[in-house]
Amino acid sequence: MTSGTCPLTTWRRQTFKQFTVLAGVGLSLFMAPSLNRTWAQSGFYEYPPNQPSSSALSPNTGTGATLSGSSNVSTPAPVDSSSELNPERYEIRFGAFAHGVGSPEKGTVDVNPEIVFPRLPLGESNWWNVFLPRPHVGGLINLDGRTSSVYAGALWTFPLPARFFAELFLDGDKHDGYLTSAPAGHSDLGCPYLFHAGGSVGYNLSPQWSLMFTFDHQSNGRGVFGTECDGLSASQTPNQGINDYGLRFGYRF
Repeated sequence: MTSGTCPLTTWRRQTFKQFTVLAGVGLSLFMAPSLNRTWAQSGFYEYPPNQPSSSALSPNTGTGATLSGSSNVSTPAPVDSSSELNPERYEIRFGAFAHGVGSPEKGTVDVNPEIVFPRLPLGESNWWNVFLPRPHVGGLINLDGRTSSVYAGALWTFPLPARFFAELFLDGDKHDGYLTSAPAGHSDLGCPYLFHAGGSVGYNLSPQWSLMFTFDHQSNGRGVFGTECDGLSASQTPNQGINDYGLRFGYRF
């Protein structure tokens, strides 16, 4: 008997992948209305962000005295960290990545400039507003002559307690690396255009500045989509991919 993957095993793997994707989409749709209400109350989906009521201060004294002469002082309402993630703002980011972790290109470094644009102005009062992304563009520039790339796509940002936030992104990617027959120290990427996906966990240092840890993945998606490139069948198309891990600073304006 020749070696190879059992057709039944292949069918089970494909079925499991499809089930996982459908389950994730279904769970997201189920949870979105409640998440959207929670974030709207925090000010994340309002612009400008929630501000303390002007009625809390006396227009005459500015000390919080009431019209009846009371000396009670009104304290400003606490500022929720989610207001610092206002999706109507532009943002520039810059950082460095460990490039190609676990691949032939490992041991090298990328620098990463990125621009994030305001969120698309659609459905601002609807529950599905939570799914609207912010466009972003950027580049991964390798400092050691390995694969560099530029990307553009969609970025989703979700506020978390204690000034933290989480992000997911999904993009298209154009690189200058090898498709096949790469020399030592380079990866066989199979296709000239790749999927670019990943996520970040970040912390708001101030209303303008943030720090984030980011995982970044580039590949042609052959294992999921059966991608064929460069005149090769899906089984012949290489897909070594590139995984990067790094730290970035962001500045909102």
